[in-house]
Amino acid sequence: MFEALRSFICMVLSFLMGFSTFPVSFFPCKNQTDFVIEAGAFTENEFLLNGEKTAISVDGNYILDENGYLVADEKVTVNFTDAYCGWFNYYGIEYSSDSAIKGTISYNAGVKEIKEDFFLEKSADEKQFFSFIDGYFKSVKGNKINSITFQPLENESMKIKLSGIAVFNREVAAEEVFLSDENYKIGVNLVWGGALSYLEDLNSSVQAVIVDGRTYVDSNAAEKYSAKSVNNNVNLINANDTGRLVQQSYYGIGNSEQYESAIYNDTLWNYNPVQGGNQYNESSKIVDLRIDENSIYIKCRPLDWAKSAEYITPSYMEATYSLENSLVFVSCRFVDFSGYDAVYTTQEMPAFYCIEPFNSFVYYNGGELHREDNLIFWPDAGYPNFTSDEHWAAFVGENEDSFGIGLYAPNEINFLAGVYAREKTNSANPAKAAPTSYIALVKYMTFESFKPIEYDFCLTTGNTEEIRANFSSIE
Repeated sequence: MFEALRSFICMVLSFLMGFSTFPVSFFPCKNQTDFVIEAGAFTENEFLLNGEKTAISVDGNYILDENGYLVADEKVTVNFTDAYCGWFNYYGIEYSSDSAIKGTISYNAGVKEIKEDFFLEKSADEKQFFSFIDGYFKSVKGNKINSITFQPLENESMKIKLSGIAVFNREVAAEEVFLSDENYKIGVNLVWGGALSYLEDLNSSVQAVIVDGRTYVDSNAAEKYSAKSVNNNVNLINANDTGRLVQQSYYGIGNSEQYESAIYNDTLWNYNPVQGGNQYNESSKIVDLRIDENSIYIKCRPLDWAKSAEYITPSYMEATYSLENSLVFVSCRFVDFSGYDAVYTTQEMPAFYCIEPFNSFVYYNGGELHREDNLIFWPDAGYPNFTSDEHWAAFVGENEDSFGIGLYAPNEINFLAGVYAREKTNSANPAKAAPTSYIALVKYMTFESFKPIEYDFCLTTGNTEEIRANFSSIE
């Protein structure tokens, strides 16, 4: 009885959407959790939409070869005829292509037509692309597909096979989503591009105390500092703004005929896709999200750090977060579609910002522990680099046995580190304070459009020897 009533309400409200555009997620329509794109033959007159043959027409100079590939050297538009398909905030396309593609999808939300760009990687095999619509977090829903345009990026022409398209109604996620096991609780901020924004150690009795106006964080800090705990659930990641967090950030071309630089810190800034957003605290776009009991997968379209949100980059970042054996594992992937000239430069892989009460930098090199107790803001210090032949470094508290957080990347040994506003944290929640400690795994490499960049890293917590032991367990 309830299912019949819900279907009737959805039908009536879908009709009303033809007269206005408004958020609709609060209506009792079923959210989908399975995202299947049914594949079938593409013709000049029909295309599979949600597994059903839908009437289409195709505009542009193209040929449709005997294997069902659209072949063209300029954009081609697939127009749908009366493709009303129920409410949706998420769509998927199955395809294969010999070129990277810029796509534009046109759909209706009520009577308002909305156009959004997307990008497809070159793929000889059938590949699936999924994306939320831009109004996902505002609970906006589409109800009709109008057209999809494809144009070649990487090559002068394209040969693309379209197998199917599907649309889905997904539950609107919370802005921050979490994963936990017996050791850690981690969170990723979907508004800030799915960057890692929260890490809490669940076993080490980590506390924050304030003594003489300064915040200290340690295991059993109340006992160690003879002070009252002001926070027993300390987030160890600095999440003060879009530039902090633990996140992907890449540096490309500088001011040139291809790219007009903007200003950051009184400096002309290179092309800089940043997972969290830009210098104005504007947010990158979340593109995809999958959560299961063991992992969180995200995909985002990052902003260009020095520019406003209207200059959203033509690139995608992906990250998968998982927990295992006292370690936080993160796999990263990045593809740029700008077509800018390749640049050989340094990259942060990743950029890591933790809370400032952890301000002693430790690492092993040559079989010896090295400890830096007086690091300051990294540009002021001339970008100090450190070599760790054990591939990890950490920030811990002021004492030899103090608690802290470490960063590891296989095969990498070069670390940049510094502390901003050293010993200035005075908040019960240091994760939201301006002072921060910073590590970057620094690597020289070529930033090149259409070429994926992939890397992995791990985080762990404990005192210096516990951090070292946890990382040494990685095979």
